[in-house]
Amino acid sequence: MNIIFKGIKTPKHYYIYDRGRNAILEVDAEEYEELENIQNGNLKSIESKVLERYQHYGFLKENTVTKIEHPCTHALKHYLSNHLEKLTLQVTQRCNLRCEYCIYSGNYDTRTHSELDMDFDTAKRAIDFYLNASNELDELTVAFYGGEPLLNIELIRKCVVYVYEKSFGRRVVFSITTNGTLLNENTVSFLEEHKFNVMISLDGSQKEHDTYRKFQNGKGSFKVIQENLRRIKEKHPEFFKKISYNSVLNPENDYQNIKDYFEKDDLLASADVFTNIVESEDLTQDIQFSETFSLINKFDYLKLCLFMLGKLDEEDVSKLVLVKRSFIYERYHQITKKAEIGDTCHPGGPCIPGTRRLFVNVQGYMFPCERVSETSPVMAIGHLDSGFDIKKVNSLLNIGKITEDLCKNCWALFHCNQCAQKADGKDHLSRELKVKHCPISKGQAFMNLKEICILKELGCTFER
Repeated sequence: MNIIFKGIKTPKHYYIYDRGRNAILEVDAEEYEELENIQNGNLKSIESKVLERYQHYGFLKENTVTKIEHPCTHALKHYLSNHLEKLTLQVTQRCNLRCEYCIYSGNYDTRTHSELDMDFDTAKRAIDFYLNASNELDELTVAFYGGEPLLNIELIRKCVVYVYEKSFGRRVVFSITTNGTLLNENTVSFLEEHKFNVMISLDGSQKEHDTYRKFQNGKGSFKVIQENLRRIKEKHPEFFKKISYNSVLNPENDYQNIKDYFEKDDLLASADVFTNIVESEDLTQDIQFSETFSLINKFDYLKLCLFMLGKLDEEDVSKLVLVKRSFIYERYHQITKKAEIGDTCHPGGPCIPGTRRLFVNVQGYMFPCERVSETSPVMAIGHLDSGFDIKKVNSLLNIGKITEDLCKNCWALFHCNQCAQKADGKDHLSRELKVKHCPISKGQAFMNLKEICILKELGCTFER
C-alpha cells in the first residue's frame, strides 16, 4: 500500500501531513511512532490499528495519483485567448546604471545590456494582443520595464494614450519599475496624472546602495535618487506616499544598516518596502551571506511570529518581514480545506505561462514573465507576429511531467515552489536541473508546514 505522508515534530506535539487530503493531523506520540514505522517499512499497513482508524475518517488513504497534469491544461487555449491579467512591455534594454547583480550585468548567463529600444509599432501590437486576450477582465494592467524604462519615456507616453483609446472604458492600471535616477519634474507629473504605481529600486542607505547600484562611470546613484525623492515629496506629496521600494539584499551589505534606513529615515520610514535576496540562479559566481545577516534576519522573523501570536505590536516588527505574514496565512487556509487529491494533479509551482504577467521584449518575443531568461529558446512562448506557441506554453505549464515518476510519489506535491525556470536547460526542459532543486523545495515546504503547526499550537488564529 502506497500511503504518502510526512511526519512533523515540534517541541510540544506530533503531527502528520497527509498529502492525500493536503491536511495536517495532530497525533499522539504512540500514533506518530506507529505511522513512522509503516513509512520506514518496519510495520505492514494492514497491521496498523492507528492507520485503520484514520482511514475510517477519510485520511491517510492509499495514493490515488496516476497522472501528473496541470488542472488548467484543457482550458489553456481559453485562458490564453481571454484571460491575460497583465502586460509588461520591455520598452528598452538600455540602462544608465551598471548594477553588478542586475540580470543584464553580464554576471549572469541569461542576458546583457544592449542599445535596443522597443518601437511604437511593436508596442501597439503588444497592447492590441493583450486587449484582445483579456476580454474576461474588467481591469487591465500595463507595466513598463527595462533596462531603465524611463530612458524611453516618449514611448511610454504614447503607449498610455493608445491604451486609453483602445480600452473602451475598462479600468486601466499602469505601473513602472525604475531605478529612480530619471524622475524629473515632467516625468513625475505625467506619472501622477495617470496614477502610475511606481516601484523604485533602492537598496538602503548610501553605503549599501552605492556598493552595487552605480552609474556607468562608477559613481554611486544614491544621492541622485534622494534628491529626486525629496523634490517629489515636496511638490507631489500624495503621489510620493504611494511610491513603493524594492531592496535587493546583498551578501556584502550590512543588513542592520538597511533596516535602520528604511525604518528610521525621514523620507522612507512610512514607505512600503519589498525585499529580495540577490538572484543566484545562473549567477557566474557563488554568493554567501554573513552570519550577522542571518541572525538579524531570523530575529526579525521571530518578532513577526510573536506579533502573529499577539505578543508584540505591529510597530515592533520590521516592515522588511511584515509582508510575509500574508503568505503564511495563505498557506494555512489552503491546508484547512482538506480536499481529496484525486487521480490527476500537478506540483504547485507553475502559473499559467503568459496569463499572469505576459512579458514582451523589445523585439516582440513573448515570455511567461520578466524573470525568465530572454536568451533561452525554451522560455520564449511566442511572438507578436505568430501569437502563442501553445505546445511550448503547455510544456512549461506541465513542467511536472518531466519528473512525473517522482512527483506522483512526492509528499510535498502541493507545496512545490518550482516553476519551469528551475528546469531551464536553454534548448530543452531539463529533468536533471529540476531534480537538483527538489531538496531545496521540499526543505522549504517542510519548514512552512512546521511553522504553521508551531504557530497554531501557540495560539495563532491566522485571522487577517
